[in-house]
Amino acid sequence: MKKALFLAVMFMGVIMTVNAQESPLKAYIGKYTFAAGSPVAEVTITLEDTALIVNSAMGSTAIEKKGKDTFYLAQYDASVVFKRDASNVVVEVSIMVQGMDLVGKKEALPAVSTKEELFFLN
Repeated sequence: MKKALFLAVMFMGVIMTVNAQESPLKAYIGKYTFAAGSPVAEVTITLEDTALIVNSAMGSTAIEKKGKDTFYLAQYDASVVFKRDASNVVVEVSIMVQGMDLVGKKEALPAVSTKEELFFLN
């Protein structure tokens, strides 16, 4: 019995640790829209395993974390900086590439975001 309880506690600890490690990157996930005439109209940031992926009409590539809200886009030798509002919520992305500063506004997420909530709405 003690072994089963010990294993259950260990398992829960592992799950909580994995979730805690991914949580900070989830703040960046979303769709960002750039100003008209920008070289790129929009990008979508997704999380695959433990890496953030930038998806656009130009293709998909991972970005490397350098610091809080600061990343590096090696494929284009670009700096990527996420900006937050007063509530500490990510609201835009700034991509500095080839002397340009491309600023994209994050689109609001739908109110329903989990599979369980979708299930109960149907």
